[in-house]
Amino acid sequence: MSDILLLFRTFVRTVEAGSFTAVARDFNASQPTISRQIAVLEEHLGCILFHRTTRALALTEDGRTFYDHARRTLDAVAEAESAVGRRKTKPFGQL
Repeated sequence: MSDILLLFRTFVRTVEAGSFTAVARDFNASQPTISRQIAVLEEHLGCILFHRTTRALALTEDGRTFYDHARRTLDAVAEAESAVGRRKTKPFGQL
């Protein structure tokens, strides 16, 4: 299975950017790659996250719910990574 955090990041960025093309540009990937990542995530979750038309993407109800959880998850991961990085740069132990 693909890296779930990558799929979360792709999904969150797609919601925030509003298009697969914009995310593809941001991630230096192709639009079909981003679309496939979203499809893999939808298959993994067993639900549709976006209503797709040729002109727009719109979140489904499941998509809105999942976005809130995915955003919090990515924020928690960033916080955990930051906490470890801070610990390495600050003196610790007995001085």
